[in-house]
Amino acid sequence: MNRPTRKFTSIVLLVALFAGVAAPLHPAVAGNSTDDLKQIEYKYYFRGKYQQAIEALQTFLARVDLPPADALRAREVLAASYVLGGAPAMGQQIFASMIVADPAYAGPDPNVFKLEVVDAYAKARSEYASMALSTAPTSQDDDYAAGAVPSDATVAQTGKPIYKKWWFYAGAAALIAAVGVAAGGGGGDDGRPADSGGITVGVTVH
Repeated sequence: MNRPTRKFTSIVLLVALFAGVAAPLHPAVAGNSTDDLKQIEYKYYFRGKYQQAIEALQTFLARVDLPPADALRAREVLAASYVLGGAPAMGQQIFASMIVADPAYAGPDPNVFKLEVVDAYAKARSEYASMALSTAPTSQDDDYAAGAVPSDATVAQTGKPIYKKWWFYAGAAALIAAVGVAAGGGGGDDGRPADSGGITVGVTVH
């Protein structure tokens, strides 16, 4: 290899090395997330390419620079792509996760999304409401539980039952003793009236 060729090769290698070192110092600047989302919608979703839309949206949602509004819109379009792409259960599941994350979420705009998409959201909302209702305690159950187990205040006010009071047994014993005395006093009566200390007039009839 002659000297000019060797010199040219060295220059090329230096340029390549410089480019390789300088490239990481100037990373590609990510595009605006809102514009990127619109491109996905118009390129795939609105053209009925739902599988491509799903793949593009999953990649889009993996970004860390997404504003909440763009993330919400992307999830709506992703759920809609599943519903219209033949997997309505997946779309409904995405809507359900959105409702759990934000119970105030009002759902997809019916002026933008098709009826099938709005129906999937309605089913997810209905299931969420049923689940919340089934797990919430009712007032009737609370009243029953309160009545079944007396409170400490109730026990303190009522005290012991009457059959556990000491005076209950003392009174009963006194009553039994009184009845016994009365019965015993009448057992020795010989049928003769007691002498009252007065004059007794008797008449004998033959």
